[in-house]
Amino acid sequence: MKDFQLRNDTKLLLRNDPGNDLKRHTKGKKVLFVYGSGSVKKSGCYNEVKNAVLSDNGEYHELGNASRELAVIEEGIRLSKAFQIDMVIGAGGASIMDAAKLIAFGTRHTEDLWDYVKGKKNPYGLEMLPLILIPTYPSSGSEYGLGAVAADARTNDFGIAYGIAADIALLVPKYSLSLGAEMTAYTGLVTLVQLSAATIGDGNPVSYDIGISVIRNVLKATKRLRENPEDINARGVILYGASISTSSSLGLGKEENYAYDIYEVEFIPEVLFGASYRKSLTTLFPRFLKAMAKYHEKDIRAYFKDAFGYESDVEESAKKMIALFSELGVDMYFDGEFSQESIDQIPVTSALKPEELLGIVTDSMR
Repeated sequence: MKDFQLRNDTKLLLRNDPGNDLKRHTKGKKVLFVYGSGSVKKSGCYNEVKNAVLSDNGEYHELGNASRELAVIEEGIRLSKAFQIDMVIGAGGASIMDAAKLIAFGTRHTEDLWDYVKGKKNPYGLEMLPLILIPTYPSSGSEYGLGAVAADARTNDFGIAYGIAADIALLVPKYSLSLGAEMTAYTGLVTLVQLSAATIGDGNPVSYDIGISVIRNVLKATKRLRENPEDINARGVILYGASISTSSSLGLGKEENYAYDIYEVEFIPEVLFGASYRKSLTTLFPRFLKAMAKYHEKDIRAYFKDAFGYESDVEESAKKMIALFSELGVDMYFDGEFSQESIDQIPVTSALKPEELLGIVTDSMR
């Protein structure tokens, strides 16, 4: 068996009512609440966080409309320093939670933050503000993982600071009830893709079987939510699956990390078409697997069979996955214009060749 290390940097709490936990951890603290659009207000998360902070001599500040854009993260760091913030709470999807991570870390490492994002320096274990993350759009697993993505629209550059952990990940199924049908479908399917990236090619039979089991259950939960959006238990399964997808408990026997290239490749449609992370990841994934099968066919065929029961060749299995994702309520195609030259200008690191990346994007066009 290959050497491995399990870590537990973040305390994972699933709570139907998070009020007491929020009050206990924010008591008497100056808190910066980082969130995105109005979904946190529709779900009740906004009021519960604010009321908890103010309930016992806390001081509340906020950064709304947050994103992983460097300029927004820099504004959060400025606020954190100006108000002498003691704790950061981030609530939302991947972009919001990554921003909260980088604000909590960047408050202590402002001048060289981009060096950490670009992987020139390792942030793991370094000083940062206490951090609570609350996924109101479950899918990315950023609340439980070490990665934090940032992008700089001024330069079209992006990177991933790997080694920034939240102190607490607070999973609250009711906070995702405000999501519409399409967004709910994306929560399950993005989670499924991320679990798959961690599971494909895993040579450890224990962690591989765990990954396949969680994938199957997330798929069942996604189907249940298609029929009954109020199913809190199904939402809890997806929340748990999203967190596990970025934990150290999966992929223990991976010899190669080629499946993680999907996180590089998905950035291409973000730049070309302004697509969201969720849209890029789910739309590209079946085509990505088809391209990767040229080099890792055995692994990918095993994954399709074990997770979905698909026993056909990889191309046919990819078509079935596209049809499945479409049936569950997401658009599996892009609209727009591009060229090999425009793709080549995007800073992507992948084992796939430029012409193979072009083929993936071409295959994803309507």
